[in-house]
Amino acid sequence: MVDSQRTARVPHAFHGKRLDRVAVALLGPDYSRTRLQRWIREGRLLVEGEVVVDPGRPVEQGWRLELRPPRPEVPADGSPLAPRVLHEDAALAVLDKPSGLPMHGNSPGDPQASVAHWLTARWGPGLPIAQGAERPGIVHRLDRDTSGVCVVARDKAAFEDLMAQFAERSVEKEYLALCYGRPRFRSDWVDLRLAPDPRRPNRQRTTRSGEAGSRDALTYWEVAEEFDGFSLLRVLPQTGRRHQIRAHLAAVDLPLVGDPLYRARNFGPGMLPAAAAAPARTFLHAAALTFEHPVEGGRRRFVADPPEDFRTLLEVLRRERPLPD
Repeated sequence: MVDSQRTARVPHAFHGKRLDRVAVALLGPDYSRTRLQRWIREGRLLVEGEVVVDPGRPVEQGWRLELRPPRPEVPADGSPLAPRVLHEDAALAVLDKPSGLPMHGNSPGDPQASVAHWLTARWGPGLPIAQGAERPGIVHRLDRDTSGVCVVARDKAAFEDLMAQFAERSVEKEYLALCYGRPRFRSDWVDLRLAPDPRRPNRQRTTRSGEAGSRDALTYWEVAEEFDGFSLLRVLPQTGRRHQIRAHLAAVDLPLVGDPLYRARNFGPGMLPAAAAAPARTFLHAAALTFEHPVEGGRRRFVADPPEDFRTLLEVLRRERPLPD
């Protein structure tokens, strides 16, 4: 039987089986076997009070197992990775997420700093987990490098209501995207389906066909500011697909500055002025989010200004790459 300290006694049915398989069954059914194998090799599993680092070791009936997962990393308040609270009430919170902080870990037990760990540290373990144990409170995702506004739920009713609003596409999302190149038009739509790239699993590819595995994706953009060789776009995605803005803008030869995955021919960091720092991240910022409050009713709009690195690069472009007269 397992207690709250992640300990268990090996029952007769598991006598002689591999330690990692027993650990999955008794101590970490929400953890992957791969993660538990790693923790065993790191000395995080004790057998009868002794560290055992061989995941394949056979266990014996009655042995006491104790799992000591690593403590999750939580961004300290005031640190560069700590989210800023734009609004908070009993049902939800709206955050300004910094670039470099993922929304959640890759799987349960992932100790890397994340919005999810920050939420749990702030409000405790009772956050809704309908999207997975590693995603407490998470309603929608921003990429690790993307900064800006996101909403999180603090209870199940708010979570379900917000998820329904995203599914119905009634949530208005507004981004600022700093791109290489200058568009031919002042505004346009990108209507290209997205599908996983079989050659690069972490990437999406655009397609016009309705092939299996592809999903519809629609993005509206308009020019907010132009420079010599660069554009600042205001982007309003109408769907919420993985990497949608990044893949769509690259497909129309407006790749985002700093994006390591989605590029277009003849564009790259060498175009930046010498005064500009080398891009350390993708320059995409979630500037505003509008939705109906699930408890109070009424549409609410929340706004976050671009962070310092974004503003600094814009100032360099305004100074060094103004449009010719």
